[in-house]
Amino acid sequence: MAAKGKDDGKRPIIIKKVKKVAGGHHGGAWKVAYADFVTAMMAFFLLLWLLSSSSKETLQGLSEYFTPTQGLKDSQGIGFDGGLSPNVKGTAKGQMSDPAIVSGYTPSGTVADNPDNQAKAESDKDDNLFKQSENAIEQSVQQDASLQQYSDNISVTQTPEGLRIDITDNDKFAMFEKSTAILTEHGRTILTRMSVLIKKMPNYMSIAGHTDASPAETGRADYTNWELSADRAQAARRFLIRAGIEGERPKKVTGLADKELFTPNEPRGPKNRRISLVMLRGSHILIPELAVPTREEIRTPAPMQAPVAAPAAPAAPESN
Repeated sequence: MAAKGKDDGKRPIIIKKVKKVAGGHHGGAWKVAYADFVTAMMAFFLLLWLLSSSSKETLQGLSEYFTPTQGLKDSQGIGFDGGLSPNVKGTAKGQMSDPAIVSGYTPSGTVADNPDNQAKAESDKDDNLFKQSENAIEQSVQQDASLQQYSDNISVTQTPEGLRIDITDNDKFAMFEKSTAILTEHGRTILTRMSVLIKKMPNYMSIAGHTDASPAETGRADYTNWELSADRAQAARRFLIRAGIEGERPKKVTGLADKELFTPNEPRGPKNRRISLVMLRGSHILIPELAVPTREEIRTPAPMQAPVAAPAAPAAPESN
């Protein structure tokens, strides 16, 4: 009889239980995630379409609407930690800063209504007008026989204040008789030509008189280069008005003595003795049918009455 094994030929029975997941092999969670992704992409492309089809003014308005203009210091606020102290470098909070309100203002509205844009448009308009006028003066000085001899006396410069026309003295010609406020023939000729240009421009103007650094040896303490430069500026104003310039156009008439030298390296040089006419930027006088004059208009101005010489200044010695 054969011997029996320990297990009598029996093997262990293993039972494996498989737990079924409802909804199929992977379930339905992926469908929800995919639907959210498609919805987000549709919203994103819709946003791109709206941005591409919106005007610049609308986009600027949206930007300003969402720009924070007010926040709380300390650890609260919009887009910043707050509580910053100016005496601490970096972005760390200053220990001496008490919680408070930080207020700011961002201009709102469309670009067209923004005063800054209007001011820039007006400044650009002045720049174009000044450039045309500058070219007209330079070409007239070069081509007009009566002005060619004064090419060294006329200087035109664009400045933040406006278009400045400097009429200076040189070794040959002087604007005024020595130590007086009486215009010379050369001064009257140049101002007559310049009045044609000024009448065609819409800007108000300022007139400044300058002297060189030579001391006014008048023997009088009450009449110095200050008084002399002011009298010469007033003489130029009176002559321009007689030449047809509107009486309300000059907004400022000043005498600056030798405080703004044309040639600082030569304080007693003749170019420091001058009259400066500045067409003021951004201030326009209402004159009908204004236009930049042509070279012919400057070269052959309309007939005018003979100007009356400005009254002489009080007695002064020969200086400036």
